[in-house]
Amino acid sequence: MPSCQLCGKDADSLTKTKIEGAKLKVCSSCSDMGEKVETPSSNVKKKKKKSRTSTRKRDTKSLANNYGEKVKEAREGKQLSIQELSDELNEKASLLKKIEQEQLKPDKSLAGKLEKKFNIDLYVNPEVSDYDDRDGGDDRKATLGDVADVKE
Repeated sequence: MPSCQLCGKDADSLTKTKIEGAKLKVCSSCSDMGEKVETPSSNVKKKKKKSRTSTRKRDTKSLANNYGEKVKEAREGKQLSIQELSDELNEKASLLKKIEQEQLKPDKSLAGKLEKKFNIDLYVNPEVSDYDDRDGGDDRKATLGDVADVKE
């Protein structure tokens, strides 16, 4: 036997009632405390919301290897100091300095500001041919001679 959600009393039938903003299934004596909520008849079908599939592809862009150099060259090309740039972008100068030194990777919003300001690309598509996801050097793996200190 169902019980009233307000007073806890067992009841044969419960009525859906809105009391103080909450919709509860209550007994007949508690239903006087609020207003009855009309439930749609069972033969009325609810409309399904159309699920919108995202037509945008996942953002697969990666930060370019020389992002700091690009920012520094663009800033110097416009003859701006780091402090002037930080004032224009409303960012800390120390943050921009670390980005130029590639000690810190810019988040997407800051990268967007820099790309717009200087008309440069900091996030590039990894499939592009001039993108290099290695840190330089060659493809060889380390050998024992690279690691060990050989005494003669």
